[in-house]
Amino acid sequence: VTGVQTCALPIYIMKVYLNNKFIDEEKATINIKDRGLLLGDSIFDTLLYNKNKIILFDFHFARFNKSIRNNYFNFKLSKKNLQNIILKLIKKNNLLNSKLSIRYTLTRGYAKRRGLDIENNQKSNFLITISKLTSNHTTIKPVKLKVSKIKRFSNSLLSRNKTNNYFENIQSKLIAQKNGYDDALMLNESDKICCCSSSNIYFVKKNKIFTPPINDGALDGTVRRLLIEKKKVEVRSISLNNLSNVSEIFLTNSIGLRPVSKINNRSFKNGPITEKITEYLNKLGI
Repeated sequence: VTGVQTCALPIYIMKVYLNNKFIDEEKATINIKDRGLLLGDSIFDTLLYNKNKIILFDFHFARFNKSIRNNYFNFKLSKKNLQNIILKLIKKNNLLNSKLSIRYTLTRGYAKRRGLDIENNQKSNFLITISKLTSNHTTIKPVKLKVSKIKRFSNSLLSRNKTNNYFENIQSKLIAQKNGYDDALMLNESDKICCCSSSNIYFVKKNKIFTPPINDGALDGTVRRLLIEKKKVEVRSISLNNLSNVSEIFLTNSIGLRPVSKINNRSFKNGPITEKITEYLNKLGI
């Protein structure tokens, strides 16, 4: 329209950390022959930054370092250096006072030859990205779960490590959503409950909280580990048949807690135990 001036809104470009450099996200690239891209040969972790600190950083670093060692990645980074890099990245993005999701990803790196064989001293790629989160806990809604037909095998490396191979989790959640649910409840090969697509699961029975063991295929979640170490949660194998006397169900991951309102056709209420754990985690910044 003649005489009307318009101006484009500024586009904020995030800084990321890639292989010892802080660069604009649009300039961050890896080789098309990276094994993380071609084969899913990579691991990652997601952390929460809130109230000017990285939440449960020691737990996250220990789990990540264990995966590095157990899966033979050619990569070393001290806990102190990793923490300094993350905080520097947050500062470079002017987000020190924000609530953030932090993800670091480690890939096996560029493959000179095709195939599965890992080359000696193969140089890994290491990437850190951050995303801004809402800090309003009142917007968190209960989730409805559908039991997935896709099994999570208890002795699989995919169950015991946070790898970039999330295809089963993605498909399980997608199928649940196409059927009117929010997420998938995953069972192992013995039909024991493991977890959801990206969270640990907990059951309240007679005012006690239980969560499935790692040996059943549950991921060693950092919030899960905290609740177990603080003796707020007990570990016990659980099947769908055990849900008859369950009064409350909730989920956790590194970002927070969500109550469960439904599993298949069975409904559950958000009760006082879930609210108590929510308050406890909120005080920690989770």
